[in-house]
Amino acid sequence: MGTAQTFHQGSRDIVRLVWARRLGLPDLAFADDGARLLGCRDDAEELVAVVLFGQLAIAGPTELVEAAAEWPPEDLVSGSALLRLAGHGAHGLRTAVLGFADDLPLEQPDVEPEVSRGAPEAIELEMRCPPDDVSSAGLTRREHRFTLMLPDGPAACAAYGEEGGLLADLSVLVAPAYRGRGLGRLVASIAAHEALADGLVVQVAVPSHTTAALRLVDSLGIAPAGQLASVRLGPRTP
Repeated sequence: MGTAQTFHQGSRDIVRLVWARRLGLPDLAFADDGARLLGCRDDAEELVAVVLFGQLAIAGPTELVEAAAEWPPEDLVSGSALLRLAGHGAHGLRTAVLGFADDLPLEQPDVEPEVSRGAPEAIELEMRCPPDDVSSAGLTRREHRFTLMLPDGPAACAAYGEEGGLLADLSVLVAPAYRGRGLGRLVASIAAHEALADGLVVQVAVPSHTTAALRLVDSLGIAPAGQLASVRLGPRTP
């Protein structure tokens, strides 16, 4: 890590509770015993594997979850096993590194930035970015947006959505013309501190293949604590 880790042991229970509910597991399912957790729900539309603080959980239809339980965790969170198990029609594979923070160093820019919290500015920024980046950031799926405005328009945006009233799921989008200037880190810091001030634990789910995003998270001081893989299931035969 390039910055001291700032996620404290006491916040683990908050993260575990939210993820247990998201996966359809009992509230206290995640524990330090490291036991493999299986969340079976036959109406599930996804097959999900999560390693959280070293503990593996799998959620989805019963048949697929039980089959996935035989695979090594590294194959599951890489997504390769999920695609193979999900079979024909599976799509939308997502793999990510999960990180959390309950305190972060405060950024002090030389000049007070102009930040908009409106939706139109975030949408305008999306129009300046490649579709894959827009989809990955998912700004419009998150209620709280912080868009950094420059004289020629929006340059970067960080947004978070609340999960379970306890986590702030944070994402960042930077216009290609402004990448590499530290603007993503600046706006991410602003959004993260707003979330922390509201009593939320900050969560990031950074696509595993995006080196720049992983560096940004590291520079903020957000500690990696898990991995996620999910795949959308195709139509199931009755």
